[in-house]
Amino acid sequence: MSKNLSPIWFLKDPIDPEHKEYTLLGYLKSISKDLNQTNCFTIVRGISRIIKPLNDYKKDRKISESVVDLLKKEDREFLKEFHTKQLTENEVRGIDEIVENSLETLYGYSGICLEMIREEESKIKIFKIQSKFDPPIKKEDSGILIVRNMATDKLLNYFFRSQVTMKTKEGEREVFILKKAQIKNQFFSLNYEYIYHEILNEFNLDGGYFPHLYVIEIYENFEEESEIYKLAKEKFIEALSKK
Repeated sequence: MSKNLSPIWFLKDPIDPEHKEYTLLGYLKSISKDLNQTNCFTIVRGISRIIKPLNDYKKDRKISESVVDLLKKEDREFLKEFHTKQLTENEVRGIDEIVENSLETLYGYSGICLEMIREEESKIKIFKIQSKFDPPIKKEDSGILIVRNMATDKLLNYFFRSQVTMKTKEGEREVFILKKAQIKNQFFSLNYEYIYHEILNEFNLDGGYFPHLYVIEIYENFEEESEIYKLAKEKFIEALSKK
């Protein structure tokens, strides 16, 4: 069984609860082979991608636009046809049973991973540095992000911008952009405000431009490929999207 499962897999033929159960168990088996503390976040993120449309359908008998926007072209076309199709009573009952059984299985499975993720999240601290230069009202869709390895004091610095619309082969997508800001000093010194102005000076921006400053502290030694680093960035993007 492939490690990739379409988010709308449960709506496709055959509408057979037993067949779908084997499909889902096969998917979970394929992603579980190497389950451990270092990859649990990636696995849970994949599972949440499967759970969201199931809950959408259970609540409204349709898939939310936020999910549809991320579907592949072939899946979006399938949904259009599906919504114009007249389902039989057996098909309606079959899909309802598939949804209920699948959610029970997925929540049970993800609980194992969530315990691991909570332990990883306890090592991550995200906060904003308030500046006297901050205007009273300012949309927080761009700024500077400093990621600090608390074990080594090494820094990873970024310019960020959210709500950027980009054209892709699947259509327009709203994305979050992180662009690395390389500076000579790659280790923590004095305080975050000092590093902030160092970044602005390095890029000749320290002249009336005072972007928002956010910091992520990770209390574990990590590399850029590490799962905890990916988790921290995801949590930052999620936190910013709620503002």
